[in-house]
Amino acid sequence: MIFFLLKRIMFLLLLFYIPNSYSKTQLISQFQPSLETKKIFKNENEKIGYALGVSLGNYVNQSFEKQKKLGIQLDKNSLLLGIQDAISNNLQLSSQEISEILENLEKKLKNATKIQIKKDEKENLIQGQLYMEKFSQIKGARKTHSGLMYIIENPGKGEEITENTEITVHYKGSLINGVEFDNSYSRGKPVVFTLKDVILGWQEGLKYIKKGGKIKLVIPPSLGYGNTPLNGIPGSSTLIFDIELIDVKNN
Repeated sequence: MIFFLLKRIMFLLLLFYIPNSYSKTQLISQFQPSLETKKIFKNENEKIGYALGVSLGNYVNQSFEKQKKLGIQLDKNSLLLGIQDAISNNLQLSSQEISEILENLEKKLKNATKIQIKKDEKENLIQGQLYMEKFSQIKGARKTHSGLMYIIENPGKGEEITENTEITVHYKGSLINGVEFDNSYSRGKPVVFTLKDVILGWQEGLKYIKKGGKIKLVIPPSLGYGNTPLNGIPGSSTLIFDIELIDVKNN
């Protein structure tokens, strides 16, 4: 039962943990011991135990900060006491009480998360609109009736593209803050697909160029992934794609 409760606690702690949200350098500086307090480990097992403890501490610190932003503040000392009592099998609350408390906390966190996601979506929409306003001032920028914005860097030559056209492209996708979420160039291999199988922004935008052409697309959420988070793309995100149309095949 104690093992189960510990697993439940870790689930709640890790609920908002995002890997790689801070650098290795930050980790080293945060936990670098002073010469006066640095512990002398007697053997490898002590080092392993300490390393696991630091890893747990990192998770705890991150989850506490994220929960704090959601308006939920937990007491670190109580958490440490709970871990100590669980290890020594000397619990101050019954297993049923602990289970009920964790269930309530889980509900509270999920509700707070939903509220935060809605706030983030609204902010993403606002920032996306501001970005598109600035983009519209760039030389060569165009906007369609659907809301798609684009700049043709090279129109290319050849056949017209239809929904059933098989196309081969290289592309880079990023958010308006510059964070890259996909890149076929870095994978070293272009992507082949039928135009009708991609997001609406691509379906419309790629018809403005031909084989050998290059285009930059700025795609609002309505023509992208909407308010659904997907593979590192937050909900209601405006997307930027730099696309190179390598080959076109009309069947």
